[in-house]
Amino acid sequence: MLYYIIRFFIIFLILLPFYLPVRKSFGKNGKGETARECALCAFVLFMLGLLVLVLEGDYQNPAQMVQSAGERLHSGYAVNLIPFHSIRGFFRHFHFSVFMVNIVGNIVMFIPWGFGLPLLWKKRQSVFSAAFFSLLLPLFIESAQLFIGRSVDIDDLILNFTGGITGAACCFFLRKKFPGIDKLAH
Repeated sequence: MLYYIIRFFIIFLILLPFYLPVRKSFGKNGKGETARECALCAFVLFMLGLLVLVLEGDYQNPAQMVQSAGERLHSGYAVNLIPFHSIRGFFRHFHFSVFMVNIVGNIVMFIPWGFGLPLLWKKRQSVFSAAFFSLLLPLFIESAQLFIGRSVDIDDLILNFTGGITGAACCFFLRKKFPGIDKLAH
């Protein structure tokens, strides 16, 4: 788990100098706007870092990637479409480090996604929107991983969705408890 955290923060630090010039207004507006820019910066860099990590794979020409995906679907190689199959296995054959990466990590890494969307954008402040986008991003990632030779697992989708919904629920709770954070949303 520490390996992934270190890699993530290295990616975060590499992306930061590219992000800041793009957001020309960073720190030039009032206090509330600066807070929003900081939150937006953290959210965007976190999500870019996440995408870099989860979309590492074997990239080929598009025809080969499509052919490989079709072969994998047909053979079932590194593809699990049975809900809770992998999750049960991680509990049955418990190893702390494997459990932390595959269960806890798959949930925790999507909490910022579910938290950040309703925090930063008013249009994403409904339960339906939170659920939809908490499903959409993991679905995109798992689908893309089919084409780049990474394992594809419905359980990852379930765990990532759980993380997104958990993040959204935390955001909704904090918005009720501290109404001032609504100023971050545009």
